[in-house]
Amino acid sequence: MKKELKQAENAKITVKMAVELWLSGKRLFAKPSTYAKYVHTVRSHILPHLGEMSVAEINTGYLTEYLRMLLQEGRVDGTGGLAPKTVHDIYVIIRSILKLAEETWDTANRVSRVSNLWRRTVYVPILDTASRKKLESWLFKNREDKRCLGVLLCLYTGMRLGEICALKWENIYLDEGFIRINSTLQRIQNVDAKEGEPRTQVVCSPPKSIASSRDIPLPRFILKLLESDPLRPDVDYFFLTGSTEFLEPRTYQNHFKQYLSVNEIQPINFHALRHTFATRCIAAGVDIKSLSEILGHSSVQMTLNYYVHPSMDDKRRQIEMLDQAG
Repeated sequence: MKKELKQAENAKITVKMAVELWLSGKRLFAKPSTYAKYVHTVRSHILPHLGEMSVAEINTGYLTEYLRMLLQEGRVDGTGGLAPKTVHDIYVIIRSILKLAEETWDTANRVSRVSNLWRRTVYVPILDTASRKKLESWLFKNREDKRCLGVLLCLYTGMRLGEICALKWENIYLDEGFIRINSTLQRIQNVDAKEGEPRTQVVCSPPKSIASSRDIPLPRFILKLLESDPLRPDVDYFFLTGSTEFLEPRTYQNHFKQYLSVNEIQPINFHALRHTFATRCIAAGVDIKSLSEILGHSSVQMTLNYYVHPSMDDKRRQIEMLDQAG
């Protein structure tokens, strides 16, 4: 009888109830940007599919099929599959929610570890050598525009889009020859927006992880460009704008697309600059541990798995080693 009563009580605990409790706890400790991502993930992917279900109904088989559906179909409206990393993040959140439900209401947790459905190789286009040199030459000629110099800086440091937008002159140590990454700029969901208020907001916050707060040495030619700049503004000004006003990432992304178009280069995402930098470093013989720290990764494995893309020339050189080996 007690077992039947417990099952009846468990059936009343819905995923929506568990989600609300989970979010209320996360709000106390998570950064605003992180919390906004949690809310977006829950509202866009978890609640539409699982919200009204009982926690007790969620088992490994059902969760596996749900994750597979996200990879193939994406949102509830079927608008394309989600990226493997996004699906993995959703999976981690669901596991955390179910664990909290188990601890709070003593619900049965029927989910064991799901096989790695999302572990697929994701191709990220990078700039080939000819396109990179062409773009670099154009950026150098237009270096007085700090937006152009900013793209060049990213090509030689691997900075993220939000990091270059948040960079201030006070974070550039010319005498020591490095830049300090201690903040990032991003547009996040305004989870408390009322009717008529903006649904998003731009925030400047610490980087995404402890490893992302880092010092990056600058190449000599970049240092010379910065040292010779006659219009260096106040140290508290943003690098890209030369004022207290920032340039938000989405706007800078659009500028970057224009630079590619002007140079008749195939469109790529701004983040591809980071991948291009990492791939070039590996080809030049930079040790993987140093590269991982420059990129702000928490592990060397992440650098190898996501940011190193051997070019056809690199692969050809490796194959030619067979001839040299005799």
